[in-house]
Amino acid sequence: MGNAKRGQQPRRGEKLPTVPTQGKPEAMDGFARRKEQSKEDIRKAALELFSQFGVDKVSMADIARKAGVAQATIYNNFGNKETLAREFATAAVDELVHRVQVILAPKKLYRDKMAAFIQFLSEVLTHDRPLPADNALFTSSVDLQNDPEIRKIRDAAHGKMTKLLLGLVKEGKQQGQVAPDISEAALGIHFGMFMDVFTNPGLQHQFHHDPALVRDLGRLMINGLGGQNS
Repeated sequence: MGNAKRGQQPRRGEKLPTVPTQGKPEAMDGFARRKEQSKEDIRKAALELFSQFGVDKVSMADIARKAGVAQATIYNNFGNKETLAREFATAAVDELVHRVQVILAPKKLYRDKMAAFIQFLSEVLTHDRPLPADNALFTSSVDLQNDPEIRKIRDAAHGKMTKLLLGLVKEGKQQGQVAPDISEAALGIHFGMFMDVFTNPGLQHQFHHDPALVRDLGRLMINGLGGQNS
């Protein structure tokens, strides 16, 4: 009968010819996936090493060995160690804010929530409950402290934490546990100063060796100088 003419439908069971694809997109997709996996392996290796030894003591060679890649791969994907350190600090900020959100979410009294928040910060600062990123938000090398991008990350953390605490104080006002005439502007400054205390690298040694200091600062924030418990 001969071959089917152009435009004729194939008979039942007859397969259409395979048309070659241009540029082999499936191979390109595989390359992209491998590249993204490599980047993720580098991020994970850097975070683990930074957490264990600190940013200053970890070299690009250390990260490359941990991730199982060449150093050139890290430079090509991230540029330098500082970029990885920024991602490291961002991870710490995100984890901190998430944990505080979880602490403040339950329907409890203002004082109970505030006490839980202070207890959490005390545990973090004294390393009883360290963050996955080894508290990078609070402690860092001088170079990282002076890095403009790291400062932006820390400032963003201040803003998020202050917003969470202002929301908590609003609950306290509604419950009659916070004076209703204290302005949000004054509270914002107060909480901002409080967070500055906890992000001052010079105090980390003190906090670690004197956990009561953190709790006392928290009591001052909750009760003021009067020290009232109700």
